[in-house]
Amino acid sequence: MKVRVVRLQGGRAAPAARGLGVVLSIPGDDSRAVGAGRRFAAAEGKPLAHQRADCERDPPFHDEVPPQGSYRWLARVRRDFRERSWQRSGRLPALRCHEIPAESSLDAMIDTTTADRELQTYIRPQTFPVAIRMLRPDEPIPERARRPARDFKKLSMNCQVIDMARRYGWTIALTREDHICALGIAAVGFEKPNHLFASGTLCEGMYTETKEAGQRSEAAIDRFPPGQYHALLVAPLDRATFEPHLVCIYGNAAQVMRLTQAALWKRGGKLTSSFGGRVACADIIVTTMRTDEPQMILPCSGDRIFGQTQDHEMAFTVPWHRMEEIIEGLRGTHAGGIRYPITQFMEYEAKLPPKYMEANRLWDAEKGTNAYTPRDRVVAAYKRSFADRVPTYPIVASFAGTLDGLSIEEYCTNVPRAITAMLNYYERYQPDVVLAYNDLAKEAEAFGCGVKYSDYVVPSIDEHVLAEDKTRLATIAMPDPYRTARLPGFLEQCEALVAAKLPTATGAVAVGPWTIAMLMRNPEVMLLDTFEDPDFIHALMRVTTDFCKLWGDAIVKTGIGLSFSEPTASISLISPDNYRDFIAPYHKELVDHFKAKKVGVTTHICGTTYPIYDDLITCGFTTISFDLDQQADPTLHVDQLKRFVEVAQGRAVAIGNVDATRFEKTSKEAMEADVRRCIDTAARRSAFILSTSCEIPPRSDADAARDYGRYERIFSDASGTPA
Repeated sequence: MKVRVVRLQGGRAAPAARGLGVVLSIPGDDSRAVGAGRRFAAAEGKPLAHQRADCERDPPFHDEVPPQGSYRWLARVRRDFRERSWQRSGRLPALRCHEIPAESSLDAMIDTTTADRELQTYIRPQTFPVAIRMLRPDEPIPERARRPARDFKKLSMNCQVIDMARRYGWTIALTREDHICALGIAAVGFEKPNHLFASGTLCEGMYTETKEAGQRSEAAIDRFPPGQYHALLVAPLDRATFEPHLVCIYGNAAQVMRLTQAALWKRGGKLTSSFGGRVACADIIVTTMRTDEPQMILPCSGDRIFGQTQDHEMAFTVPWHRMEEIIEGLRGTHAGGIRYPITQFMEYEAKLPPKYMEANRLWDAEKGTNAYTPRDRVVAAYKRSFADRVPTYPIVASFAGTLDGLSIEEYCTNVPRAITAMLNYYERYQPDVVLAYNDLAKEAEAFGCGVKYSDYVVPSIDEHVLAEDKTRLATIAMPDPYRTARLPGFLEQCEALVAAKLPTATGAVAVGPWTIAMLMRNPEVMLLDTFEDPDFIHALMRVTTDFCKLWGDAIVKTGIGLSFSEPTASISLISPDNYRDFIAPYHKELVDHFKAKKVGVTTHICGTTYPIYDDLITCGFTTISFDLDQQADPTLHVDQLKRFVEVAQGRAVAIGNVDATRFEKTSKEAMEADVRRCIDTAARRSAFILSTSCEIPPRSDADAARDYGRYERIFSDASGTPA
């Protein structure tokens, strides 16, 4: 009795056209043989799992079929009769025993389709896993395999056909006649390596410095003996109609890691691979077949250039007889929690961009669960973010003293009372910024100038130390911040405000080098010096700039913010060219000095400043406070806040510029209109602190300071959203 046994491929019967059928004569009881024939005939359309279940439930004849099931029985039948049937059919030659390892896939219970499905489940490669077989001279090339020279009219190479298989899903056979890459030709044994290989010439100047080093690199390449094989056969794993020697899977580093873990699931230890950065096709094919072990592959330059392997890709090869073990390893490690895609830790609280976090905080503030402090509002402006409202404060000095009944002179000279007055001012008005600020004459006074006090206006200089004799500059001693005149008292004010730990931002107002120089020389005389003696101006600026560094260092040590006021650097007094020639270089030097100490510097300039906005930003000031435009012709007035927003584009924080004179006498409607102008102009982009155009007058209307400028009532649109 003859029974036709078909080769099972991918969970289904392979068609007879593939030449995989065998005809087997089974001696013995014809009825049993007929029963077996019927079972196998009925099983042709069933998946492997169903066939196995059928055979185990009702084996056709127990003396020929072992109890463990049809897989191994079919494998033994195929192994016992393969050579005889193939030789008789003339389709495929007999396989030699050394072509297939002892633990061959013929005895394994996995097929190419199942292996591919499992790899897709556990590895999810972006391209098809590739089945690879080296065909011996007596093995025919499958009829349906594409041939590069014949079908593409082009020569190809190992890496290219592997890439076509994994990307296009093609079955391709590559012979010597199809091949163009000398390195790949020699690797798979299609030609004997010639003297260019042995001498190291192919490596020299490209991969190695010398021929000797090139010889060592060539010697490290695994190659098949010439003539052992005549064709390289590749196909997507799930479409392979042949028994592969190995499977090559391209993936990213994490996918290759998972395959490595799977390879060690049963055996443990480490996986050993070697890398040379060239002729990766030899590593993929020759090394894997020779070692009979899985290999981790580092694609070479040729694979990346011609095989289109991407920067993120690696490869992993598995001898076919180890595939079932790999699949079991993937299942086992997956069950143990080692998976792909990588199971990333997600139980953490993210640190989001500040603007995102401020949105959450705004909701909390609206619910009353998390209030903003004044300092929070200022920090948000510097971070170009938003709080519940724009930070605000009027520039206050002597006004704080008058609220406590102090004269201007008392406020400027009595340090303890000045400290108390400023803290009381904070308690009354709750500004977002509190300043250590008394007057702009103390620095010039420290150089020897005389100060004049008034009951109505801020202190001024009435004796200019260099007015009559500029040669005195060479003999003037550098003031000591801790000893000279009122400087120590001002540092005491700074320390007191910091020690009070107010919830506000705190800053100190010092005088900048140009204004100190002008007060020492006399403003009118110094303006003449810019024409008549520019060298003297630079000499004087050298002295005052060095002092400002010394003075600023002392202030910064108290822990307070730093600002240099330059009221006389206004373009109302000097030209833009004067600023660029005599002031900007020293401002930049000063800012850079503190930037190196990670301290930002603010400046305030009175009067017209818009022509030098770019210069001020270039100097590096982090914050610029400015006045109203004070050109004589009102028709020429420029909205300096609007111009600054246009020029700065967020490069510096703006402070300003509600008309400070309104605090002496104004209406509620006029104050609110000026506040709204500033809010509408600058607040929507952040990087803005609402303040006054200058120091509010000492005798300001207390109601105006307390109520008219409290913009929370007017700074929301109809929906209640802050502007």
